[in-house]
Amino acid sequence: MATWEFPCSEPIDLHVGIAAGSVAVTAAPTDVVTVRAQHGRPGGTAATESADADRRTDDVTVDYANGRLEISEPEKRGLRRHNRSLHLVISVPDGSRASIGTASADVSCQGEYSAVGIRTASGRVDVHFVRGPAEITTMSGGVQIDQAAEPTVQSASGRILVRYATGDLVARTASGNISVGRADASVTARTASGEVLINSVARGRTDVNSVSGDVRVRVAQSTGVLLDLACGDHPGAA
Repeated sequence: MATWEFPCSEPIDLHVGIAAGSVAVTAAPTDVVTVRAQHGRPGGTAATESADADRRTDDVTVDYANGRLEISEPEKRGLRRHNRSLHLVISVPDGSRASIGTASADVSCQGEYSAVGIRTASGRVDVHFVRGPAEITTMSGGVQIDQAAEPTVQSASGRILVRYATGDLVARTASGNISVGRADASVTARTASGEVLINSVARGRTDVNSVSGDVRVRVAQSTGVLLDLACGDHPGAA
């Protein structure tokens, strides 16, 4: 496993771009930014790691300067193009900003961030706490956000779960379910064939649409409500 360390105690801008594998980021009080990279499956044997150490270093680029950390894979051609998974374990100071793009890697962001932007085709996304915008786009991977101020999530067929949105929430999916634990502001939820469940809304506008899935919205106690509901006719209805 190749390792990089950079002295830093202030929030940074993290940028990651890889094809397949996994990205695990932890934001916590620290005075060192750390990057660990491993190809293949995590937890390989010591002999395998030793034999591949030089190649691993060549197959990933890690640059840090002026509060900006960039991690990427060099462009591969021919049979070697994206033929092995890359697994990254990254630690950054809390309050950092993370921008991550992958093709099929799972992404986990634990700890507290000021902003998060994640794009992946089929990887699962798990985000803990974002004080500002959390913009996540995935094709078939599921998305889970524990808490964010401004979550915007789009998925083609993956499930979307937002446990707590302190600001405006936007969630869109074609066939995945959308679940919201608590929303303190406006909610926009769109799905074609998935279900929408909002456990608690307290204020703002809740705009929910599902073509063929069920919709359930619970309103916090002592909250005034103005309802505008519409439902398409069932086939064969008069």
